[in-house]
Amino acid sequence: MLNRMFLFAICCVFAIGCTTMQKTTVGGTAAGAGLGAILGHQSGHTTEGALIGAALGGVTGAAVGNNMEKTKYCPVCGRRFKADTLYCPYDGELLKEVQK
Repeated sequence: MLNRMFLFAICCVFAIGCTTMQKTTVGGTAAGAGLGAILGHQSGHTTEGALIGAALGGVTGAAVGNNMEKTKYCPVCGRRFKADTLYCPYDGELLKEVQK
């Protein structure tokens, strides 16, 4: 029952329309918790493994999501920025769209 509620909650988060970073953080947390629980179960520490896995998965998911949100770049310095940024804060140059 608890697994179904958890799965339903994750589906709701993805369906509501969160940002890319929020979605990848939730997905990473869920995946990390699942893998951590499996590994922890083998050593008799299911809960601790799930908690550690969730923390590591959440941090990794947030980093991946943050990187995915950066869709513009500066033609001078090459740094990437979020889509809503117009000018490079370092060079003042107009940002270009990243070709996908």
